[in-house]
Amino acid sequence: MKSIRTTFICNDGEYFLRHRRQVADVLATAGHDVTVLVGGPPLSSERLGQWRHVNVPVDRFTFHPLSDLRLFFASLREIAVNRPRYVQLITLKPAVFSGLAAIAARLVGRGPERIVVTIPGLGRLMSPGSEHDGAGAGATRKVVGAVIRFLSRRRNVFFTFETPTDRDHWLSLGYIRPETSMAIAGAGVDPSRFHPGEAQQKREVVRVLFASRLLRAKGLDAFVDVARRLSSTGKVEFLVAGMVEPHDPDGYSPAQLAAEPSISFLGESGDMPSLLRDVDLVCLPTRYGEGIPRILIEAAASGLPSIASDVPGCTHIVEDGVSGTIIPVSPPAGMADRLEAAIRHYLDDPALLRSHGSAAYAHFRQGEFTEDAVNRRIIELLTGSPLAAEAG
Repeated sequence: MKSIRTTFICNDGEYFLRHRRQVADVLATAGHDVTVLVGGPPLSSERLGQWRHVNVPVDRFTFHPLSDLRLFFASLREIAVNRPRYVQLITLKPAVFSGLAAIAARLVGRGPERIVVTIPGLGRLMSPGSEHDGAGAGATRKVVGAVIRFLSRRRNVFFTFETPTDRDHWLSLGYIRPETSMAIAGAGVDPSRFHPGEAQQKREVVRVLFASRLLRAKGLDAFVDVARRLSSTGKVEFLVAGMVEPHDPDGYSPAQLAAEPSISFLGESGDMPSLLRDVDLVCLPTRYGEGIPRILIEAAASGLPSIASDVPGCTHIVEDGVSGTIIPVSPPAGMADRLEAAIRHYLDDPALLRSHGSAAYAHFRQGEFTEDAVNRRIIELLTGSPLAAEAG
């Protein structure tokens, strides 16, 4: 019997592997013929699952209609030739250009039955009060909004968001419809990998971790500022781990971070579960339009408290004064002041690290953040049935 064909399209291969490959793996194991079309550098064969990989150039940082047409035509060719029954479009640019391609393929009878558009976070362009406001950004936002509105009114096109706040924002703008959109909590974390250590480690020095993309907008500038202020106290150690963004003007270079004496720069971690079991506190003072940051879910699964910004994705996983500390979003200097105060509070009362960490773990164990829970909801939406993951 012929396998069901399913295609995933994402703006960046590294992001897909880190955060979104689980559904592709589950469906491939169930017998689907899976294709993954992604931007970024080509993925090495040893990193691929049981699926076909297609690479396409995608500029992740700006919208350029002419160059972005490459994604439209690559998606149209993939969909029209391969004829997948189900398509998931992950992040904003595939939503726009690959979404239009999928609808165009339908017009000639070669499009997918069901399309799921997944918006992990509203990002710099579409967030309310974005720092990228201006005439050019405003015009781009109008075009993107019009395309999303068009897609949302097509048959069997569904939208998922990581937070109800992001969904509600697009509902208020009329981009999407309530009956074909939902919030699904993050990308999911595997509790068999991320879990508290067998015993609480007792350290004289509190180890504080920033682990995210190495961007100023993610709050790394404020984190480094605080490290400079506090590292000389001998009470706290600051660690930075994450993925370099060499083409993002907002990014730090590895050389910059390696030369910073107040932090320990670890580069990309190949074993995040072990790293999290070796620290006491996670910080993400982001000013970015987040979904639910994966690092905060991983921290909660590992029984760690977090200090995070007062943005919807962070407050969905971190409860202020219960499982961590929420600080207001402000310019970098103000964020650094608030982050310093929050860290000092934990240094002055180490028992809070344990109580907030226990509460974070209890919140994670409620279930909506686990990999299985997220996969189940996406597969049901993508295929139209919880049983449709089996090839027919």
